[in-house]
Order: sequence, then structure tokens, then C-alpha cells
Amino acid sequence: MMSCKVAILGGGVGGLSAAHELIERGFAVSVFERNNVFGGKARSLYVPNSGIGGRSDLPGEHGFRFFPAFYKHLPDTLMRIPFAGNVSVFNNLVHATRIEVAQAGKSPLTLTGRLPQDMEDWLLAFKEIFAGIGVPDDEVLYFADRLLTLLTSCPERRVSEYEQIPWWTFIGAESRSASYQTLLAKGLTRSLVAVRAQEGSTRTAGYILLQLIFGILTWGGFDRLLSGPTSEVWLSPWTQYLSEKGVQFQPDTTVKAFKTNASGITGVTIEQAGHQTDILADFYIAALPVEIMTGLVTDEMKTLAPSLAHLGDLRTAWMNGIQFFLKQDVPLDFGHTLYADSPWALTSVSQRQFWQQANLANYGDGQVGGILSVDISDWETPGILYGKPAMQCTAQEIKDEAWAQMKVHLNVAGAEPIRDQDLLTWFLDPDVQFPNPSAVTNLEPLLINTANSLQYRPNADTEIPNLLLASDYVRTNTDLACMEAANEAARRAVNSILTKTGSTEIPASVWEMQEPDCFKPQIEYDRLRFRMGLPHTSLGLT
Repeated sequence: MMSCKVAILGGGVGGLSAAHELIERGFAVSVFERNNVFGGKARSLYVPNSGIGGRSDLPGEHGFRFFPAFYKHLPDTLMRIPFAGNVSVFNNLVHATRIEVAQAGKSPLTLTGRLPQDMEDWLLAFKEIFAGIGVPDDEVLYFADRLLTLLTSCPERRVSEYEQIPWWTFIGAESRSASYQTLLAKGLTRSLVAVRAQEGSTRTAGYILLQLIFGILTWGGFDRLLSGPTSEVWLSPWTQYLSEKGVQFQPDTTVKAFKTNASGITGVTIEQAGHQTDILADFYIAALPVEIMTGLVTDEMKTLAPSLAHLGDLRTAWMNGIQFFLKQDVPLDFGHTLYADSPWALTSVSQRQFWQQANLANYGDGQVGGILSVDISDWETPGILYGKPAMQCTAQEIKDEAWAQMKVHLNVAGAEPIRDQDLLTWFLDPDVQFPNPSAVTNLEPLLINTANSLQYRPNADTEIPNLLLASDYVRTNTDLACMEAANEAARRAVNSILTKTGSTEIPASVWEMQEPDCFKPQIEYDRLRFRMGLPHTSLGLT
């Protein structure tokens, strides 16, 4: 099989996942990446020239890495990456057991887990999760009813109906209170899936929200976080393992063009150090972000593969991180803090409590006691300090605004965990760039699942025989633009190559999303109604 060459274009999670599955099955694999390090948006972004006295530079991130309970594909890969002293990288995951829901001027709520057993248990659990956040009880009950409607709907209805309906419409936000709109409609979708409730597909926003809730209620923890900076405890061991297995890595390489004829891709033009050359392979896996791939797809490729013709109709938004390096550690909760009504849809993780594999004294000047890693998910809503959205602010204004929004949410009821005198320095994701004072750009935006956008998303196996896709915009069971989706897409691409080459190797595993068994009878009943052209019927629980 070593005579079969595969060129992987893009060295993010999708590209590395494809390389992993292929190299373990005997293929000759090369990975081409535009950056000088591999890992894509998951890679650590160290603060330049911040290390003093032989210490490492301060560790920053595009955004904190987390592995929700519903992830199956990526954890399987992590189990197969050796890590010295800890068996595998999978053992570098630490369970987060809490979610703190912070609201401006109010004491935060903490969510923990319990295990529902039947339909009524699930209704009660949904009500308990969202009770006490300031939304009227009758509206919480209605929201719980909407979640149960999703859970008792058949897969056919989910695609045919819910894909077309914006989440805002499905949950009836327009006719409900401001607190319902802010906390349940806008806050959850913007913070967790980086999409506006008015635009997001109910099929994606609703079912991903349910998967996250399942993690709380059935798994005893929202998700898992890494035990150190991402590159140190995951990506560097990964690329080292793949290199030892025979993967050829080509950094600082920009994909410039696909060459095609009626039989498929005949070559790919790349640029390295200002010089262009063509690479030749038997198969090409495009593990590139959708906004990059869109610019590379030619009219001829659209003719050969109609599923690529509408990539430009897919939407992206911004979800980028900022790290605050503190003198004193601020643990907050053992998990995520969700700033439910923050204008910029902030979420944060206090890193030190999870970083069992990293000593903060070995970074920067040795004075850092804690790190708050914050994701900014809404870049279009005016903030509380300057009255401007994040994408109209300077880097300093973004820092000031995010810091102020955190203080409003956390410094309440006499507590003051966020103190100006504790802030040593900060680091904004360098993908957010400021070419001039009136414009902010983002080098790595995030795909968002708007209503009715599934039709524009291709499968991993395109109509071009030797072109496969391994990126988070590909149709997958995971559905959401995330590391898990990229990994699943890579597995699907590899399995297609195995089929095309007649390989006898065992295919890469692909899992479906799991839902509680107690809903299966209602789902089957709804499938019957759907086939008869009838709407979903209320179960009468609310």
C-alpha cells in the first residue's frame, strides 16, 4: 500500500486525523500546512518574547480547548497517541464537573449532574437546569417542552423541517420576555455554538445544545479539558508520533491551485518560500477551512463536483480567545463559566486547576499565578464600555471590554475575584488583526450552521474520484463546526480511500450521536406520523 500516495492539504485537526488513520493503514502520507506549526486553530499560540530567564513564552490559545461528553471520534484518536509517563494523550484530559452561569450583578449559579431515568425525569431535569436564572417559570416550562419536542422527533423530521427553521423561531423567542430572549435564546446559542439564535438552524443549535445537556445530566460532567497547553500535551506528541510512523510534514506551504481534467485532480500547485511547484499524488484530501477552500474551487471543479458549487453560500462568524495572565489564581468553578447575558457572549476557563502537566512558574517571568482563558463569541453587539462591537474595537479596547464584562458578572455580592491589580498581562488571538484603525479582520473565522445551510455542505467523498474533504464544514453526524467534526470528516475521507483502493484494512470507526433510549418509542411514533404527512404531536407533559 506504500505505493499509494496521499497528499493532505492542511495540517489542522482534520488533516492530522486523516494522516493518522492513513499512516496506520500503510499509505504514504504528506501533510502540507501554511503555518510553521501544525494543529490549525487548536494549536497553542505563545506570546512572543515573553519568556525570561530560560523560561518558555507564555501559553496563549486561539480559544480554550474542550472536549464535550458527546465527542467520540477525537477521544478515540487521542487514545492512540503515545504520551511519555501518561500512556496516551487521552489520559491528559481532565473531567470538568461544573458549569458556572454568571449574570451581571447577580450571584452565579452552578450546574451539576444527575441521571434522569424516564420522560418525566427528563422534563424535571430540564426545568431544574434553567430554573433560577431569572426567566419566568412558565417560559422555562415552555423551553423544556421545546427540548422534549426535539428529543421525540424522528431523524427525517429533523432534516426536513427543523433544518429550515431558525432556533429563535422554534423556541418562540419573539413573543417571550426579554430575559427568555437574552438568557435562553441568545445566550446559549451565541456562547456555545457561536451563532445568532435568529439565524441558526434548529437542527444544529437545538440538538447540539441537547448533547451538551446530556453531558451534564448523564455523564456527571459537562466535558473534559487538557492538562496543559494544547501543543505540549496533545499536538506536539501527535505530530512526533505521526512523523515516527512515516508521515512527511511540509510547513510554511500555501496551496495556490488545483489542477484538473475530466478524470479528476492531476496536481496541486503549492508555494514554499516564494517558489511555486506542483505536488502529485494518487489522492488529495483537502483539510482546509471553508473560506480557503471556497477560493480554490474552480468552475471546472464545480462542474466535476456539483457538491462544491455552493461552498460560498456557507456563513462564517468570529469566535476568538483572549488570555488574562494573573498574579493570583482565580479558580472560579471546576469547569466553564458562562457569562449568560454578556453582550459579547463570553465564556471562560480558569486553566491552572486543570494543568496538571504544566507548572506556570516555568513560563514568562515566573510570576504568573493563574490564567483566565476567555472566548469572545459575539463580535457584532456593542459592549458596555465603549458602546462598540468587538470587530470595531482596537486590541486594547477588546481587552478592556472583555475584562469589564467579566467584572460585572463575577464581582457581585461582596466578592471580588477579578481585580485590576492582579492582571499582569493579556494576549489576544493574533488571528484578529488590525490592518488600519477602522478595520479589524479575522484570519480564521468559524463556520456557523445557519438555517437551511445543510444543502450547501458536501460529503467527505466528493464526485471527483481522487478528491476527499476533511474539514468541519463537511456533512457529519457531529454536524457542528468543531474538532470532533473535523476528525469525523477525516475518518469518512479515509474510509472512502480504503474503498476506492480495494484495501483490506479495517475502516476507521464512525459513531452516531447518542440519545437516551427512553425516547425511542416516541421517535418511532413520530416517524409514522411524518410518513403520513402529519405534524409532531404534543406528548402532554407540559
